[in-house]
Amino acid sequence: MRRSKASGCQVVGRAIFVTSIVAALALAARADVYTDANGDNYGGPEVDISNVVVTNDASNLTFQINLNTAANIGPTANRYANYEVGIQVGGGVGGQTAINGTFGTGNPAAGNPYGNAVGISTGENFFVGSYLDGTGFSGGAELFSYSSVGGWTKIGSTLPITEVYTGTPSTAFSIPLSALVGLNIGDTIKFDVWTSFGSPQGAYDALDNPSQTPPVPYSPTFFAYDSATVTGSTLAMYTVTAVPEPSSFVLAIGGAGVLGLGIRRRRHKRA
Repeated sequence: MRRSKASGCQVVGRAIFVTSIVAALALAARADVYTDANGDNYGGPEVDISNVVVTNDASNLTFQINLNTAANIGPTANRYANYEVGIQVGGGVGGQTAINGTFGTGNPAAGNPYGNAVGISTGENFFVGSYLDGTGFSGGAELFSYSSVGGWTKIGSTLPITEVYTGTPSTAFSIPLSALVGLNIGDTIKFDVWTSFGSPQGAYDALDNPSQTPPVPYSPTFFAYDSATVTGSTLAMYTVTAVPEPSSFVLAIGGAGVLGLGIRRRRHKRA
């Protein structure tokens, strides 16, 4: 009977310990998945968005853009697409409302720093442009902010990307939360993700439009793509959640372990 009681108490303690670890892990990061229909794009599968996973930890906001499983974004494939994110903070106040094929930074009239005819006419405060590794250059992601005085300004250095070439092809990058001025923990951003090629082309695919093929994106008959007004588009939303710093996370796990051991020991003694 004593062995049975001790064994039963150990199971209780272990269950509490595991539950505490799971709770701590849940605090460490969160992820939201936004899906898009396959085949609703112009061009090949390398510009066909399947879904986008957005996560944040205490320091970064991460986007993983997953593509059609038929895509090949490896070294021998078509690697010239841009994978772009438009972000709206605070309802888009002070953001770029123009959508055109104008290229460049420092120009308030430029709708997009990459020159693509995509945007959010209710205000786009931040833009992330990313591109794959290729011959003679390294892939990366660039973060830009917009002001009505200075136009688009690049923030910081080019960020690294993580690529999966085939099978579950994807490109992913993280941007510092501290760089998204005006965004605080608990705030919700609105965003869209586009694929495109060179300026002044529009969207070959758009995450927030799951049921309608985008307007013709390529020149000379390109059409600007406005995520705020195009039929079928609904801007995605993501709420930045507070998570512990790594040191706090370690303490949480350690505390959970101590709690579990303490319960087992105390209950064993009582048994």
